Amino acid sequence: MIKRILFFYIDGFKNMSSIGQKLWLIIIIKLVVIFVVLKVFFFPNINTKVKGEKAQQKLYIKQLTKITTGNQKKEE
Repeated sequence: MIKRILFFYIDGFKNMSSIGQKLWLIIIIKLVVIFVVLKVFFFPNINTKVKGEKAQQKLYIKQLTKITTGNQKKEE
């Protein structure tokens, strides 16, 4: 089933005009670049900053409680 869906899109891409193909390739490249840049710069991996399982647990608890208490103060 997945194979048929994949071939459907590949066949549609092949039958598209050359301008349409170029535009879709540009869109796909831009999306990949945007998501890679967002991941690298705006969503760093917390696990690499802290060594040890206990320290990671404390950091996660601190971050979660900071987020929830921050939202409660804004609502009140």
